[in-house]
Amino acid sequence: MKIITKSEKGTIMQGKKFAARLKGGEVILLVGDLGAGKTTFVKGVAVGFDLRKNITSPTFVIMKIYKISKHLKIKNLIHIDTYRGLDINDLENIGALEYFGRDDCVCFVEWGAGLEDYLRKGKIRMKKIKFNDLDENTREIIIT
Repeated sequence: MKIITKSEKGTIMQGKKFAARLKGGEVILLVGDLGAGKTTFVKGVAVGFDLRKNITSPTFVIMKIYKISKHLKIKNLIHIDTYRGLDINDLENIGALEYFGRDDCVCFVEWGAGLEDYLRKGKIRMKKIKFNDLDENTREIIIT
């Protein structure tokens, strides 16, 4: 599926719509250049789960866990950033892998393309979302 957004608000709206499709247990790999809309999309997902938290990039803390109270099944939104070249061992050391595939969690991993083989081997439901800057305000979002 390919989506074009023309503003930050549009990217947030697409994240909100995407949240409605999540069942729990998914790991979503977010791929794209700096400023392409990865964190903005996760902000929209948070809106979809009625989270009233300020969602920011987890670049410096690596992983953020947001509690979800208004969903019957999904109780945690996990937001991870592997920009610094973290590998699977690093993610295991910080406890991130404990959330992968759990039915009460959805995990979003920025810069997560390197995790595809690991997730396939573990038979963990995975989606990949690619973000492309088309111009200053326009984003192309490709969901596979």
